[in-house]
Amino acid sequence: MPEILTTEVCIIGGGSGGIGAALAAARAGARVTVVERNESLGGASTMGWVSNWEPMVGGGGLPRELWARMAALPNAVPPLEYRRGEPRRSGESLPYEPGALAIAAATLLDEAPGPPLVLFGATLADVDARDGALRAALVVSRGRRLRVEAPVFIDCTGDGSLCALAGCEVMLGADPGRAFGEPSAPQEPALRFNGLTHMYRIRDTGREQPPPPRPTLERPCPYPAARYPMPNGDLMINAVDMLNADVLSVLDSGRVRRLSEQLVLDHFAQLVEREGLASWALVGMAPEIGVRESRRIVGEYVLREQDCLAGMRAQDHPDPIAITDHSIDVHGAHGGLRELPNGAYGVPFRCLLPEATTNLLVACRAASFSQIAASSCRLQRAMITLGQAAGNAAAMAVGDRAPLRALDVSALQAALRSQGVELPT
Repeated sequence: MPEILTTEVCIIGGGSGGIGAALAAARAGARVTVVERNESLGGASTMGWVSNWEPMVGGGGLPRELWARMAALPNAVPPLEYRRGEPRRSGESLPYEPGALAIAAATLLDEAPGPPLVLFGATLADVDARDGALRAALVVSRGRRLRVEAPVFIDCTGDGSLCALAGCEVMLGADPGRAFGEPSAPQEPALRFNGLTHMYRIRDTGREQPPPPRPTLERPCPYPAARYPMPNGDLMINAVDMLNADVLSVLDSGRVRRLSEQLVLDHFAQLVEREGLASWALVGMAPEIGVRESRRIVGEYVLREQDCLAGMRAQDHPDPIAITDHSIDVHGAHGGLRELPNGAYGVPFRCLLPEATTNLLVACRAASFSQIAASSCRLQRAMITLGQAAGNAAAMAVGDRAPLRALDVSALQAALRSQGVELPT
């Protein structure tokens, strides 16, 4: 029989959304338990080395706090003022050391009243869900089975794993135009995802290095890459369209990992040859592949391309809990980058409420977004803010002993504004 652990807010996943949710719920007075499969917080930022906040508006609240804590660590961030990271079109990227976010998040969590219990190395195995209510998450950790019971659960897994196990409706791949009336959507659905990237890091050694070996591949790694300087002078390389794969295919994961490592070697060899970086060396590959998209959960409202294009002034949603102005950025052969014509748009609270559930929220890239909208909204700071909204909502529901759908959204918005979150007025 599993050991029973009771809490008030159970958060599955300690990535960007999970950090925001845990901090917000704990600060609001709830007893919080976080289930995290890795040994540190941060998700893609720490394990995938996607440690760069691209410019965008809507980075107030917890992202600003986290940056301040990282800035207090030695060699964690470059000498950039946080405000220079916004807005999208004229702001600057804010790179940071991958481990710095985990340290900053852990420090803030420890300072919260009633610090959350974080279960590291813990994997979600199953759920106990009946009649739309999630009663428990069944977790395996170090050969032990736990049954985590709570009145409110938040899915911050990135892949929507908690929602999927609970029987929520999911969306996969490209949505057809008839689904949401999006002007850029394909006519028919297609099981294709945003491209994956295996981040890697290079360093100038100051002396010429032996030419790096280039593996034999059927298809060389696409060459264009984003790169950003780390505080110690290293460069983090993001070959943005490195490969395409269904990351939910468990049996294929080993092949994808081996291929991604070969593609990193191939890309680095190209980089040295094309740009004359004879003194630069490959000093590491990220522990995990960077994933931009997998499942998306059908919620009370699906954020769509029209929201991104409209901007806040043309939206009429009564429940925005975050804003962002990042471009529509679908990676891969059928993608492309489009800046938003009307600036920032709002993300409704209903995107965090999976359909046909009573006590479940989703606050990660698997929230209720179309594929096109997700390509704009999935950035880390936006996910932290969605987590902040979900954590506040969960604590309010626990404190009032009320269903999530009976929540006073105006009170939630007021709480978020008091915490520095920028919202439409």
